[in-house]
Amino acid sequence: MDILTIHGVRGFIDGNGAPQLNLEDVARGLGFTDKSKSAEYVKWDRVRQYLSDLKFSTEVSKDTFIPENIFYRLAMKARNEVAEVFQAKVADEILPSIRKHGIYATDNVIDNILNNPDFGIELLTKLKEERTAREQAERTNAILMHVNKTYTATEIAKELGFKSAIALNNDLGSRRIQFRQNDTWLLYSRYADCGYVEIKQEVLDNGKVIYHRRFTQLGREWLVKIYNKEQLKASAN
Repeated sequence: MDILTIHGVRGFIDGNGAPQLNLEDVARGLGFTDKSKSAEYVKWDRVRQYLSDLKFSTEVSKDTFIPENIFYRLAMKARNEVAEVFQAKVADEILPSIRKHGIYATDNVIDNILNNPDFGIELLTKLKEERTAREQAERTNAILMHVNKTYTATEIAKELGFKSAIALNNDLGSRRIQFRQNDTWLLYSRYADCGYVEIKQEVLDNGKVIYHRRFTQLGREWLVKIYNKEQLKASAN
C-alpha cells in the first residue's frame, strides 16, 4: 500500500482500485475539531456518531482510512463554508491525483495487469463504475449543498435592495417578524419553528458567548416572497 499525501490529505488506492482517505485528515478538513484550547483536536466522539449514523464502523482512529463515498456523506454533515471549500479541493484535486498516481505507484498492480489481462479488464471496469458512482455522488451532493446553503442578512439585504443588513433587520423588526435579544435578532414564535434560520453558538476564549444567525434557503425564499409580493401590489396601484 503506497500512501500519497496531497494538500495535507493522505490517501491510497486499495486492491479494488478505489481511493481511500485518511479519516483524521478528513475530519480536520471538514472542521470536526475543537479549537478552544491551545491546540486543535479532532472531535472523535462526533466523528464516531456520524459514522454510526452512516452504518460505518466506529472502531476508528487517526490511522483509519475511509472510502470516497463515506467522505462525501460526512461532508454533508458538515454544512459550512470551510467544509465546502475542502470538499471542492478533495473532489477537484486530491482524489484525481490519488487516482492518477496511486494506480501507477503500485508495482503489484502493474504486474497483475501484465500477467493477467482479465485482472486488468476487471480493474478498469471497477474504476469506471467507481468514477460513475463518484460523479453521481458529486451531482447529488451539489444539489444538497445548494438546498442546505445558508445566507447572511447582508446577502439577503443586497438581493432585496436594502442598503445594509441593519436596514433589513430594522424593517423586519418593524413588521414584527423578528425582535432583538442579547445582541441577536430572533424570529417571533409564529415563525421560529418554520426552519427559516439557523443560529450557531460560539464561545470565545474570554468565555463570552456570541451567536451567529444565517437564513436557510427556505428562509431566503420566504423573505423574497414577502417583499416581491409587496412590490407587485405597489406596481399595481
